[in-house]
Amino acid sequence: MKKTLLATAIAGALGTMAAGAQAATVYNQDGSKLDVYGNVQLGWKSTKEAQEDADGNFTGQSSTEDDLFDNRSTIGFRGEHIINPNLTGYFRAEFEFNADRQKGYYDQGGSNSNGSGLSKGDQAYLGLTGNFGDVRIGSWDNLIDDWVQDPVSNNEYFNNTDSSGDIGGSTWQEANKVTYTSPVTAGFQFAIGTRYYGDAEDTQAFQDAYLNGTVDLNDDGEPVNGLQNGSFAVDDDGSASLFGGLRYMVGDWTLAAVYDDLKNFKYIETDGDEHDYGQQFGLNATWQMNDDLRVSAKWEQLHGQWADDADANRYGLGARYSYGMGDLYGSYQYVDADRNAVALIDPSNFAGVDQGDDESYNEFILGATYNLSSQMYVWLEGAKYDREEDTGDGFATGIAYSF
Repeated sequence: MKKTLLATAIAGALGTMAAGAQAATVYNQDGSKLDVYGNVQLGWKSTKEAQEDADGNFTGQSSTEDDLFDNRSTIGFRGEHIINPNLTGYFRAEFEFNADRQKGYYDQGGSNSNGSGLSKGDQAYLGLTGNFGDVRIGSWDNLIDDWVQDPVSNNEYFNNTDSSGDIGGSTWQEANKVTYTSPVTAGFQFAIGTRYYGDAEDTQAFQDAYLNGTVDLNDDGEPVNGLQNGSFAVDDDGSASLFGGLRYMVGDWTLAAVYDDLKNFKYIETDGDEHDYGQQFGLNATWQMNDDLRVSAKWEQLHGQWADDADANRYGLGARYSYGMGDLYGSYQYVDADRNAVALIDPSNFAGVDQGDDESYNEFILGATYNLSSQMYVWLEGAKYDREEDTGDGFATGIAYSF
């Protein structure tokens, strides 16, 4: 689903706690306020999935698989307290649960990290906001997600791929952050922050490299290229990243630029040698043509430094139109990947380090929502990602109830 509340992004930008239309206020007295909100979401999808053999290698084939699934059902809490007329403290905490199969997971044993109950977190943070701007600490959506990616593609289930997905998704990049966001001055606003992983962190490799890569060995049985079959990992040895962004709002336009040095991430060769992961860049221009129609364009790049020829550029265009009873939306993205960047973008089509050719992909997504009431709606989406054996292509539909 799109973010539980798109207002979350707006709140992060403006340093406020935007209230959701369906949130229930539990307490509001003496300058303190507590809200409870959430949603229950269920869907059905049919997608093409790449097939693997018993050793986990891609077979070059795909099959169609369908699923009745939970679409990130959430319950959340948020509160604020007026410390003085110019300073307010606030917090937010969101937890996810599996609405499609809430019972039964505990019976299977194990850690239940993806099982039933409120066992999965989404975002949690606290902060201070006032005339000076906003200071926040915790875990929440990436700045490049809010300012660059979401205006183009922020849908119910299918989304265009993005550079954050090339870095193992949101698990590690959204965590352990401290960010300052300025107030809007003459249309300008900036944000700057850091992501810190200390040596006491319990981290792990977030993606094994080159699942289908070939390994060329020398006479001693060692890889000819040390970059074969290593792993991408979080640097938990006191690593601090630097990320930030600048945006300008004038009339119906919003222009944004975001940068992240990704210093928390690295590539580890099989012999233990380490490489910086790379850097992340993004630009976005969004035009709110009227109350009903928004058009947005973006460019983002993952500048890979873990190997030569590892850059991936994405050029996207998206639009969303409110027709009165819901939204119609769609997006197109062109992905231009250097030959080694294919390892992360299309692993089933990756031939090994410095093997094969550069690749490009054309991604299309179309969708629609229909409001049954102010709190309940249904949706339908289809996607084509132009990957090997049509991996990821499919369609999905679902229903959501917000409270």
